[in-house]
Amino acid sequence: MIHPKKGSPSGRNAYPVTEKIEEFKNITIAYIRRTGNYGFENKIFMENFKEYLREKELLDKSSVILGIALDNPAMTDKNKLRYDVGLIVNGNPDIALDIRKIPDGIYAVFELPHTEQDITAFWSNIQKLVGSLSVDETKPVIERYPADKVAKHLCEFCIPLKKLS
Repeated sequence: MIHPKKGSPSGRNAYPVTEKIEEFKNITIAYIRRTGNYGFENKIFMENFKEYLREKELLDKSSVILGIALDNPAMTDKNKLRYDVGLIVNGNPDIALDIRKIPDGIYAVFELPHTEQDITAFWSNIQKLVGSLSVDETKPVIERYPADKVAKHLCEFCIPLKKLS
């Protein structure tokens, strides 16, 4: 189910943020990790990762890239913050990258414009956007970049939710 929110997170109403609830199950990524301050450096890291994937002919119209900030910058020294970028893969691919699973579970998925302004506003307003959802703070928020959405200048943020008892 998709629930439109009021306008973009920046309040410009350029594109509505939408939310849906989705189950993640058996997702595997081929990834690389960067340690250091979040921000512009992660953008460069992501661009370098995509270039690597293009060189290895691993990107196509069905590709999905994930960005995963593993640490809370309010609680971790900026030089120790970990950020993974990965490509969703099937089976055991013959690829020279580390492989890992994404935690199974229920996620609230927010779609928004892939602009620096909207992404910054999303992070600034995340508490308001998740509202009464029961967020699982033991799992990281996942940035998801499906090729078809990136082509439309959109991205998704996947917020892990606690299991309902």
